[in-house]
Amino acid sequence: MADVPRRILVVNGKGGCGKTTVATNLAAMLARGFRSPDGRHSGPRQVSLIDHDPQASSSYWASQRSSELPPIHVIPAHQRTGMYQTQAFAFRIPFDTDDVIIDAHSNTRDRDLESLLKQSDIVLVPILASPIDIRAGGSFITELLTHRIFRAAPRPVGVIANRVQPNSETALKLQHFLQCLDVPNVATFRDTGAYHEGMERGCGICELPPSRTTRREYAEWRALVRWIDDQPLGNTRSSSGIRSMPLAANRRNEPGTSIRA
Repeated sequence: MADVPRRILVVNGKGGCGKTTVATNLAAMLARGFRSPDGRHSGPRQVSLIDHDPQASSSYWASQRSSELPPIHVIPAHQRTGMYQTQAFAFRIPFDTDDVIIDAHSNTRDRDLESLLKQSDIVLVPILASPIDIRAGGSFITELLTHRIFRAAPRPVGVIANRVQPNSETALKLQHFLQCLDVPNVATFRDTGAYHEGMERGCGICELPPSRTTRREYAEWRALVRWIDDQPLGNTRSSSGIRSMPLAANRRNEPGTSIRA
């Protein structure tokens, strides 16, 4: 377990880009652990998933999750706290957490983006292969990289090409766009029904029965986790305010506990 949990923000200023798909599958991948073809091993980790989206899709996914799968601690940050309960207490992170995945809400901008950046070590930006999403994604990435919080403490940023139809015209446009960015394309996920199945079953694509589709996608998820593991975290961890969200001091099942079916 790390002394300080690593926080991974999944965000885009435009809705419908697959943030929840990325956040939930990444949480499942980290909680499960894996061995890559080159022999590198990523062991199981204690994962917390913070759901900021009012649609509560990540929370729904977790509620469908079988108790036989690795547990994932869910924090419903989209909910209002009780009258006599502080937000810091209700949304605290368990002390044994290794990784925190933050599923940002749609249309994250301005002060919301500032708050989320203060709580992140790594930023992942999913972008769909459509002209509207490419344009909106480019504007958001520019806003992100020029934000005063980011400029004060730069952190790794990776773009994820999401729901891609290989060899399509829109896929080629997205590929060209990503090549023009000064931000790495860290993973490419295809448009497949396996992700819808995983959402309904509360599992990641790495936990679905093996098939040609799941094996192909699984390889991309392993590459994404390897990229995350290789990123230095020193700048954000030394900046003031980055660790303002408190960690829990106990293991009791109180508000924000792991949700299982």
